[in-house]
Amino acid sequence: MKGGTLEYKCRRCGEMDASTHVPDILHAIVCLAGDLKLPNVWFGSPVGKLGIHNCKDGGLGVSNLIGGIEDEKE
Repeated sequence: MKGGTLEYKCRRCGEMDASTHVPDILHAIVCLAGDLKLPNVWFGSPVGKLGIHNCKDGGLGVSNLIGGIEDEKE
């Protein structure tokens, strides 16, 4: 199990967002891609395939999960 950060890309402005951390990046991506339920212990913050993005011009966009980045080894 290795933690990581999920990456989302806004459909409206194209900006990337990598602010959602999960304790097991591989498990999270597999569950989200397969529409499987994530473990109950992760319910501290909502995690999904889609998100809402605040674009820099004041508009709102829909962001898609595009992948993730593993935490660096310590």
